[in-house]
Amino acid sequence: MASHYRRANGTYCVRVSNGLYGGRQQLVSATFKPRHGVSRSVELLRELAEFERKFERAVHDGLYVPGAKRQVVDPYYGEMPLATFIEDHYFPRVEDKLSQNTIRFYRAVCNQFLIPSYGKLRLCDITHHHLQDFIDFLAYRTKRRDGSSRKGLSPASVKRYATVFCSVMTEACRYGFLEENPLRHDSITYPKIGQARLEVYTEDEVKAFCGALSEEPPMTRLLLLTPLLLGLRRAEIVALKWEDIDEERQSLSVNKSAYKIKSHRQGLKSPKSLHGNRTVFYSDTYAKALAAWKDEQEKIIAKQGAKWQEQGYIFTTDTGNMISIYTPTRICSEFQKRHGLRHLKLHGLRHTCGSLLVAMGTDPETVREILGHDSVKTTDIYLHPYDKAKKKAADLLDAAMEEIR
Repeated sequence: MASHYRRANGTYCVRVSNGLYGGRQQLVSATFKPRHGVSRSVELLRELAEFERKFERAVHDGLYVPGAKRQVVDPYYGEMPLATFIEDHYFPRVEDKLSQNTIRFYRAVCNQFLIPSYGKLRLCDITHHHLQDFIDFLAYRTKRRDGSSRKGLSPASVKRYATVFCSVMTEACRYGFLEENPLRHDSITYPKIGQARLEVYTEDEVKAFCGALSEEPPMTRLLLLTPLLLGLRRAEIVALKWEDIDEERQSLSVNKSAYKIKSHRQGLKSPKSLHGNRTVFYSDTYAKALAAWKDEQEKIIAKQGAKWQEQGYIFTTDTGNMISIYTPTRICSEFQKRHGLRHLKLHGLRHTCGSLLVAMGTDPETVREILGHDSVKTTDIYLHPYDKAKKKAADLLDAAMEEIR
């Protein structure tokens, strides 16, 4: 049972028994400071009783650490404004757990939306209605102050932005700032995410693409064959080193990816997903392109002399440095324009690789391993056959029906 007494400065000392030690009762205490403007005795006593209840529960649950500079649970934490929690507690706790790009995105969402809209609210005052309002604001067209309209975000983007709000409140619960997450509610509704059509090259377009590559310099040829034949992501391509190649086995080890944060230098990190660390085997066609670029790179090294800074990267600048993470995208776009090919994003070449593998009868689990997906569900997007295959299947069914008749 908690007890309290009033100090001369107007605060209250709340004491709770923390069990016996050496035959003597151990008391722990916390200070309750009435909110500014609370003068009515009934309201003050109600808040004091609530403070006592939370403090007693924290002590009995073993979450209160006497003498610690920062308590695991503090009865005042729920009174903390959201903005204060985000800046002083949330980001310091998660910045070592998330990638730098993710942290940059989370900060942008917090600074642009969460803090301006909900920053002054106490953690304990935030409810699932605030999350629903946030989702609706992002999803639907709204008017700006200048009278112009703002187009709503895509369902996938809405989900991504809302995840930041949920993450903030989850951390508040995990470290005892709140007893339960108010955003976890069955009534929350998100815009329905439809199945987007996968943008890939047709079989004829792949043949035209590969034919045009034969006219390109060795580096361009190898760089564009890497996502098309091996299914690598852009960041994985940029991070490749010669030490990752096993020429005897004709295999390539994917064990890192490049990242770039605005106004910061480019660096390396672990692959995007758990199964991103993988070994991919390549064909003779890719082996020839690899050898051609290696010979060409050796000529460049000899020509550059002391200017060359050897770092072991496969795709390099003229001085041996890792290429920009945006370079493959630019090379792909310029290549398509030069040869009059249909524009397809660089990542579309990776999608084309997955779709071709499935169309040729490769089982989904093998495709998952090649592309580095964590789940076969992600690989399922490649299970749609090409339109030509759909038409062929329809013709076969039609022919079968004719025989039955």
